[in-house]
Amino acid sequence: MPPRLSVSFRSRWRDAAPDCPALPSPLPETAEEAAEETADDVSGAASAPAAAASIAPAERLRPRRPWRRLLYIQQDYPDDYVDDTFLRELQKNANVRMYDYSTVVLQTTVVTQHLSSIMVFIAVFINLYCGAMTGSTLLWCSSAATVLGFGAWDMLRLVQQTPVQRTARLGLIKGAVLFALLLFGLSPILRTLTEDTSSDTIWAMTVIFFCVNLAFHDYSTGNLTNIRFPGSVSLNAAVLASVLLASQLDSNLSVFAFLSFALQWFALFPIFRRHLKRVSSAASVATTVALALVAAALFMHISRAVAMLHVLGALFITFGCPLWLIWVQRYKNELHGPWDEARPIVHRYFH
Repeated sequence: MPPRLSVSFRSRWRDAAPDCPALPSPLPETAEEAAEETADDVSGAASAPAAAASIAPAERLRPRRPWRRLLYIQQDYPDDYVDDTFLRELQKNANVRMYDYSTVVLQTTVVTQHLSSIMVFIAVFINLYCGAMTGSTLLWCSSAATVLGFGAWDMLRLVQQTPVQRTARLGLIKGAVLFALLLFGLSPILRTLTEDTSSDTIWAMTVIFFCVNLAFHDYSTGNLTNIRFPGSVSLNAAVLASVLLASQLDSNLSVFAFLSFALQWFALFPIFRRHLKRVSSAASVATTVALALVAAALFMHISRAVAMLHVLGALFITFGCPLWLIWVQRYKNELHGPWDEARPIVHRYFH
C-alpha cells in the first residue's frame, strides 16, 4: 500500500511545481483530514475573483477593433450598434419626380376622354332604348365614323412618313366583314340572352362592368397595334356590359347595330386616340373637349343633373386632380440609406 501524503505536502507540491500534473488525492481517512481539505478548497475559490479582478482592467485597457458592417464575424459591439458614418449615406427623395402642372393636365386628358366616351355610349343606348334613335341610324352613323377614322389614321401615318401596308388593310377589312356577318347571325340569340333576368340586375351588373372598364383601361400611348393586359380586361368588361345592354333592346337590327358600335367604340377608338395623342397634343386636347361637350349635350335632354355632374367631374379630373397631386407632393418623404436591401442587377438578353 503506497504511503499517504499529508495535506500540507500536497499544497507545497502545487506551489512549487504548478505546471506538473496534480498528484492523485486519496480519500480522507479521518474527519480532521476532510475538514483541512475543505478549508483549502474554500480558500482557493475565494482567491479566484481577486485574480480575475486584477486581469479585467488590463483587458479593458486593450483598444477595440473598429466596427465593420458584417454579420458573419464576432465583434466587441452589440448587435444594434451603428457608427457615426451610418447616416452619411442617407438620401432623401432621391428618386422622386417633381411634376409640372401643365404636363400633368395634359396627361389627365386621356382619363377625361375615356370617361366621356363611356358617357356617350350610355347616352346612345338610352336613346336607342327609348326609341329616340333607330338601329339603322346608329349603324349608318357608326359605319361612316369608322370610315372617317381609318382615313384620318392614314393621314396621320402619311404625316409621320410611315408606309401604309395594303395587304394588312385588306386583311383587316376581310376580318371586319366576317365578324359583322357572325355578329348579325348571333343577334337573335343575344337579344334573348337575359330574358329570365330582372332589369335591376342588368343595370347593376352594367355599372360594375363599366367601372372595371374605367379602372383597367390602358391609358398609355405606347400600345398602337394590339390590346394587352390590363387593357384586355377593360375591353372584355366593356363587351360584357354591351351584351347585357343589348339584351334589353327589342329588335335584332338594334342589337346588331349597338354591338357593332360598341366594338368600334371600345376597341378601335381608344387606339386612334392614343395615336392622335402621340402625334399632336393639341389634337388630343381638342378631342377631349369635343367628347366632353358631346356627352353633356346627349345627356342634356335625358337628365340635366347627370350632364352637369359629368361636366364638373371632367373639370375636376382635368384641372383639380393635377393641382391636388402637386400640393400633396410636398409632403412626400422617401428615405434611402445603407439599411436598404441590395437590389440585384439582372441582365436580360433577347435573341
